[in-house]
Amino acid sequence: MKVLQFLFLFICVGAMAQAQPPADTSRGRGPRVDMYKDLNLTKDQQEKVKAIQDKQRTESEAVRNNSSLSREQQREQMMEIRKKYSEQIDALLNAEQKEKLKAKQKEMQEEMQKRRNGGGGPGGQGGGNNN
Repeated sequence: MKVLQFLFLFICVGAMAQAQPPADTSRGRGPRVDMYKDLNLTKDQQEKVKAIQDKQRTESEAVRNNSSLSREQQREQMMEIRKKYSEQIDALLNAEQKEKLKAKQKEMQEEMQKRRNGGGGPGGQGGGNNN
């Protein structure tokens, strides 16, 4: 009987673990969103975007791990890195893909704003970062 209970518990735990999406621990802020997933990228574009993202990730990690930088310096460098690599990816996209990406970015920005404001509504706690 104990063996059957253990087996049942083992199967249940395994099923629950399988049902959970893998966590992205690269930033510790939830699952990573693939901005380029729905853009119908060609195989060549996919490979180039991945290479650019890998370079960006490497540079970003170096900045995050650089303890000689202040938080503000890290933030500024991260913004520069993001801008540089966003421009490189943007150069790979056709007009339709750029429009889809712009719409997706706007949607994500609105979602982030809602979360910052505690579920939406006027005003907020963000403090002047309304771009």
